[in-house]
Amino acid sequence: MIYLITALLLFSSPVHAQQYADVEGVWNGAININGNDLTIQVTFSYSDGELDGTINIPQQQAFNLPIEVTLAEGDEITFQFETGSGPAVFFGVWNEEDQSILGDFEQMTQRFPFQLYKQSRSGVSSLDQMELDLSIPTRVGEIGGTLLLQEDPSPLIILLTGSGSQDRDETVAGFGVFNELSRQLFQYGYSSFRYDDRGVGASTGNSDATLEELAEDLIDIVNYLQFEYGDLFTDVIYLGHSQGGLVASIAAAETDPKALVFMATPFLSGDKLINQQIVNLSEAQDIPEDVVNMNLEYQEQIYEVVRSGSSWEPVEQNLRDRLQEQINQLPEAQVEALGDMDGFIQSQIDRQLSAAKSDWFKSLIEIQPAEVFKQNQIPILAIFGERDMQVYPDANIEEVLKLRNELDVSLDYSVIPEANHLFQQANSGLPSEYGMLDRSFADGFISAIIEWLDGLNEE
Repeated sequence: MIYLITALLLFSSPVHAQQYADVEGVWNGAININGNDLTIQVTFSYSDGELDGTINIPQQQAFNLPIEVTLAEGDEITFQFETGSGPAVFFGVWNEEDQSILGDFEQMTQRFPFQLYKQSRSGVSSLDQMELDLSIPTRVGEIGGTLLLQEDPSPLIILLTGSGSQDRDETVAGFGVFNELSRQLFQYGYSSFRYDDRGVGASTGNSDATLEELAEDLIDIVNYLQFEYGDLFTDVIYLGHSQGGLVASIAAAETDPKALVFMATPFLSGDKLINQQIVNLSEAQDIPEDVVNMNLEYQEQIYEVVRSGSSWEPVEQNLRDRLQEQINQLPEAQVEALGDMDGFIQSQIDRQLSAAKSDWFKSLIEIQPAEVFKQNQIPILAIFGERDMQVYPDANIEEVLKLRNELDVSLDYSVIPEANHLFQQANSGLPSEYGMLDRSFADGFISAIIEWLDGLNEE
């Protein structure tokens, strides 16, 4: 859901670990440093035979740091993340029976014990028992998802995740956004279906998919659900978070749902959205204006190469120079810890430009949301968070108002006070605080959706 690709990220790649599929999930624990616990949360992801993940360290304001699993053999599991001064490594022993990983954490020659325990799926157990896990055939593979049905026929809401490879619960910084949302919708009489993105969890396929290809997945899902369970729901509604709203709109032209609900879906084009993210996040972090302008110029270089299909060499050289400049400012000991400098810089260039070189990115910056939305003659509700730093409400609402004047259908919008991009009650709205906030929705978010949906049913 964050499209920025200019930050210096010192991370490594995942390894194969086919026997470790059961490790997938959220693990909570701590590193004991001289008698004091440093809280950590590790989220392991298993896809296409690979085990990787992220780590949150809330006390250090560090969130969603990628981890590399370097060993997964027998009951041993070793994983690490890069700190800029060398790797921080966890040497663990996995106990499948009590769902624990215990071992030693090592950084800069110092070792401390750590412990992790797997988090059970949140929610009411009775709802867990009512959920039905499905594997749905599509034109390119299988989509795994969870169907939560009311006892009596009711509207079915299909949930679509934001950008990036997301699981069906859309777990971000430990908050299962769609897990919680599906349960809230159930309490108000709505059924739901949420699913893993391509190449994630129980879904197969290449995770690098265009918005149009993701819409094809949704079309196949809808056709399957209508054929197999059509008598158990009265209407179909698409609810898309961020990018998910664009995907929903593309599919709606062919599947004709009753309505669309957008959670922080951009009405700006992808390039304008990314540029605005750069400006907003930089301003919040007091980044100098000249650096911001340099980042914007760099982004424009990327857009031009993506659109034209020209050589990446000028962009790579630009990034190479900037990385070298940052490294030159590091202490000598940290520079030495990076090892082969040329190899290290090239690995960072490859990593940071991988998203920009993807089919997904090209489709994102080429799509014009207004043109997509105009194709659908169905009611739309667009919800924004007042403190969203990823899909800034003011600029997008301007586009909503312009579009509403051009459409003959209902296009309503709502702004949830103090809410961030995940619709948590936020302080700054910065992504870095997601994991520090309550894993619940801000006041007014659920009611805005329910009241609008109930209004549709009364018409």
